[in-house]
Amino acid sequence: MPKKPNEILFLNLYAFSLTGGVEKVSRKFIYALGKLFPDSTWSSYSMYDDHKDTDNRYIAPEKYRTFKGAKFAFVIASFLKGLRSRTIILSHLNLLPVARLITAVKPRQKVVMFAHGIEVWDELPAWKTKFLRKKVQIWAVSNFTREKMIMQHHIAPQQIMVLNNCLSPFLKLPQNFEKPAYLLDKYEINSQVPVIFTLNRLSASEKYKGYDRVITALGKLKQQQHQAFTYILAGKADETERIRLTKLIEANNLVNEVKMIGYLSEEELTPHFLLSDLFIMPSKGEGFGIVFIEAAAHGCKVIGGNLDGSTDALLNGKLGQLINPSEEAEILTAIQKALANKNHQPKTQQQTTVQHFGFNSYLSKVKELLNNPLTN
Repeated sequence: MPKKPNEILFLNLYAFSLTGGVEKVSRKFIYALGKLFPDSTWSSYSMYDDHKDTDNRYIAPEKYRTFKGAKFAFVIASFLKGLRSRTIILSHLNLLPVARLITAVKPRQKVVMFAHGIEVWDELPAWKTKFLRKKVQIWAVSNFTREKMIMQHHIAPQQIMVLNNCLSPFLKLPQNFEKPAYLLDKYEINSQVPVIFTLNRLSASEKYKGYDRVITALGKLKQQQHQAFTYILAGKADETERIRLTKLIEANNLVNEVKMIGYLSEEELTPHFLLSDLFIMPSKGEGFGIVFIEAAAHGCKVIGGNLDGSTDALLNGKLGQLINPSEEAEILTAIQKALANKNHQPKTQQQTTVQHFGFNSYLSKVKELLNNPLTN
C-alpha cells in the first residue's frame, strides 16, 4: 500500500451535495480511503460540492476541499496537488481533462477512473478513448460496464477491474421485517395486501427505468387476475413526467392502487423497504443499481432487468428475478411469481446481500485494487 504523504488524490464532481448513485459511490470511496489511510496520506477535492453539505461521518470537513462550481480554481488546485501525488483517482469520466493536464507535465502519473454506466457505454471523443487506452486503469462498477467498454472502446481487458458498489457503512440493517404500522396507516393499506415498490428519479428525459411498463403490467394484473396490491412509486418527479404518469395510471384504472409519494430522504428508506413485499425496477440503463442491494438488504423480493448492470446487483439472479425489461409480459409474469412466493426468506436475502455487498467486502476489494501493479 502507498505510504508517503500525498499518495492518493481523489477528485470528484459531487459526493455530498447531491444524492444520486455516482455521489453515493464517491462518498463511500472517501470513507474507504479514510479507513485504509487513517494517517491522512490522501486528499479529496470536489468540483461542485458545497463545504456545508459535507457529512462528517464520512470525512472531517477540514480534510475535504470543495470548490462550489469554481471550475478554474478546482482545475488549478487539482493540477498542483496532482503533481505531488502518486495516484490520481477520478470519480467520473468528466474529470478526465484534469488528468490529461497533469500527465502532460508528469507523463508517468498513475491515473485511475471510476466507470459507472451510460457515460462510458457509447462513443466518446477520440482523445478520451486514446487517453483511456494509454494512461488509465478503469474501475468499472459492474461486469456489464466492463464488457461494454471493452467492446465499444477496445480497451485491454486487463486494464479494467470491477469494483461493485456497496451498501452504506452506516446502514442499520433491520433484525425483524415487520411492516411499519404508521406507514400502513399513512397510505391506508390493508396489512394483507402486498406492497410493490419502485424508487428512482421520475424524469421525462430518463425513461429507461421501466416504471411506466410496471404500471401497464399492473393494470393487466388487476384486470385479468383481480389481484389486490398497492404500488408505491417514490422519487422526485418533474412536471412533464408527473402529468404523463398520472394519465397512464388513469388509463390503466389504477388510481386507487398507485401512490406517487415523491422524494424520500435517507431516513425514510428503511421503513419503506420494510413496508414493501416486492421491489421492482426493470431498467435498461443501470450501471449497477445501488437501490437493488438496498432493497435486498431489507429482505425484499426483487425484480430487475437483464440488459444492464442490474445483473451484477442481483448476483445474476441469486438476489432476485432478472427479466427482459422491454417485455411487458415478462414483467407481469415475474410480478405474479413474486407475489405467489410464500417461501421467501428475508433474513437469508439480507445475509447474502451483506456477504457480497457489505462495506467490509468493499473495503477489502479497494485495498486489493490499490495494491494492483497498475496503480503502484
